Amino acid sequence: MTTTNEFGYVDDEGNVFLNAPSGPTKIGQYAAGEPNEGLEFFTKRYHDLISEIELAAARLKDGKGNVESITALIDRIDKAIENPNLLGDFDKIRAGKDSLLAGFEAHKAAASAKKAEVKAAALAKREEIVALAESLANSTAWKVTGEKYKELLDQWKKLPNADRAKEQELWKRFSHARSAFDKARRSYFSTLDASRTEAVNAKKALIKKADELAESTEWANTTTAYKKLMDEWKATARAAKGQEEKLWAEFKSAQDKFFANRNAANSVRDEEFTKNLEVKLELLKKAEALLPITNVDSAKAALREIQEAWEKAGHVPRNDKDKIERRLKAVEDAIRSLQEEQWHRSKPEVVDRANSLVTSFEASIAKLEKQKAAAATAGKTADVSKLETQIAQAQGLLEAARSGAATLG
Repeated sequence: MTTTNEFGYVDDEGNVFLNAPSGPTKIGQYAAGEPNEGLEFFTKRYHDLISEIELAAARLKDGKGNVESITALIDRIDKAIENPNLLGDFDKIRAGKDSLLAGFEAHKAAASAKKAEVKAAALAKREEIVALAESLANSTAWKVTGEKYKELLDQWKKLPNADRAKEQELWKRFSHARSAFDKARRSYFSTLDASRTEAVNAKKALIKKADELAESTEWANTTTAYKKLMDEWKATARAAKGQEEKLWAEFKSAQDKFFANRNAANSVRDEEFTKNLEVKLELLKKAEALLPITNVDSAKAALREIQEAWEKAGHVPRNDKDKIERRLKAVEDAIRSLQEEQWHRSKPEVVDRANSLVTSFEASIAKLEKQKAAAATAGKTADVSKLETQIAQAQGLLEAARSGAATLG
């Protein structure tokens, strides 16, 4: 019993024959079942191949075809044509192959153009990276720029390959820029390390001096010395952050020890000086009671006794010293001012000058009186009135001069 279709047939023994142009050609044998199953099996191979060809052609048309899979499919088509193992229309298979080859060439051309486009874009991006790298070569923002170079290198590595010669040329420029920056950074930090080492040594020397002064009881001189050390500390370059904090803690510890001792001593001293302050406050009451001064000599004598007692009373707390000394000085200045005023009044030249002024005004008035009498005799009423005004003014000045002269001598 023979089972057939338009492409071939299967005999009773399971032999499969293809209707070839040269006549029936045996292409295989199906022993797993009935002849009609064999016919279906070998025919299905044909339909599967046609479906795969059509799918591949459609993918090529959409630009999604895979070069390796298309090449493998064409190889299988060639093998199927050369050594048939299926039942079907081989003209359709050959036409499918031709279609694949045409689409494949178009796909390769598009892929080649796309590849060229990608390479051009990669080259342009590398040129952009190089330009930025070269612009950063002289930067002194060490951390930020270092991180930027790492970022640029990562971008470079992720880009697809381009023209090898041009890419190498750009890489040399990128590498040169990055190396220049790295060299400058290493030089900077090398100098910085040296500077910091120098700063550490200088500050250790200041700490040693501070430690040596910590137990001093020469409060004023040592306070000045610590101020000078502080000025030197501020003028010295900073060490690395951790070291700087540690060195400062050591330096400050020595200072704190001295100032704590000084404050404790001042506290004891101020307690002792409080009694002296009470004495001087009583003396101030006596001194200020002399004001206002009516008799310079007796005020001077009383103040002298107060000043002697003041010196014997000794020191007072620092915060009260200036205040009470200003109050005593106010009394001293009042006595001195009155004494100078009296002395000025008793100077012979001052007395003579005052008397001469009185005489001058008297002579001027006498002269004006004569002029007035002459004007009256001549009947010059206007002149008489004018001279009377001048005489009245001169008379006022004369009284003032006499009053001033009376206070002298």
